[in-house]
This record gives sequence, structure tokens and C-alpha cells, in this order.
Amino acid sequence: MPVSEVHHVAITVSDVDRAADFYERALGYRRTLRTDVGGPGIEVSLGLPAGTTGKVQYLQGPSRVGQLELIEWNGVTTRTATGGHLERGPFLLSFEVPLDEIHELHRRLVELGADCLTAPNRVLLENYGHITAFAARDLDGNLLEFVSLPSREEILARRRDGGGN
Repeated sequence: MPVSEVHHVAITVSDVDRAADFYERALGYRRTLRTDVGGPGIEVSLGLPAGTTGKVQYLQGPSRVGQLELIEWNGVTTRTATGGHLERGPFLLSFEVPLDEIHELHRRLVELGADCLTAPNRVLLENYGHITAFAARDLDGNLLEFVSLPSREEILARRRDGGGN
């Protein structure tokens, strides 16, 4: 039995309200579920140290698939305080953006205080086609990638033509 798409990605943040505001303003996501977590149930199910509590805010993009879960752990000052889970966490979160909107998104992220590593850059990927992408760090240093991709038809045409420029 196959597993469904990724439902959500959880990100540890230093201030859940500040982070939620950033993702709302930067990506246009909307806040959905807000809750506090903690206690033996979550400690056991997630392998967290006893007494771990936190504030959680979910944000949703244009579809119900691929939500962000922002978690501010109470009393936690480093990522290792959750038993090492996040030391091996996601390298980056990647978001697809229409090509005609990627430069405006870059500008908005800069205005919001994100550390944009480069401006949007056009790159040719072998056997795939041109993408336009840039990376930025959110206000907690999490690495985000924003990418405009070729259409399925463009990818298939490139592969039929031998992957040339």
C-alpha cells in the first residue's frame, strides 16, 4: 500500500508568532491549527525528553498538501535539546514558484529580513531543463529554496531531443 504525499514538515523556530508572521507575509501561507503540545503522549510518540512542551502553529499554502508546522519548544535554546532529532533534520525546504513571480518573492524576502544567499539564478540541469532558483535563510536560519521549474512538456521535449541546450 503506497503512502500519500508529505502531509507537513515541522520546523523548530525560536518564536512561533514571529515565524508564522514571516511565512504568512513571505509566502502568502495562511495560519490554520494553533495548539500547545506536551506530556507523556507526545514525549513517547516523538521520543522527546520528559517535560518537553511547545507551541505549534500550522500554516497552509494554496492546497491542503505540504503544510508547515512551526514549533517553539519551551525552555529549549538549542536544536539538540530535542534528543538530537533536529541535528539530522531537513537540509532545506523547497517551494515551487512561478517564473514570473520569483523576482518579486526575492524582493519581499529581503524586505522581511531573510538572508537571501543569491538573487534568482537560471541554471541548466542535464536531462531536465532550465530552472530559476535562489536560496534564503528564514529568521531562524532554516534554509529555504525557491525554484521555478520547466513544464512537464518542456522536460519531455528536452529528453526526446537528447538533453541539449
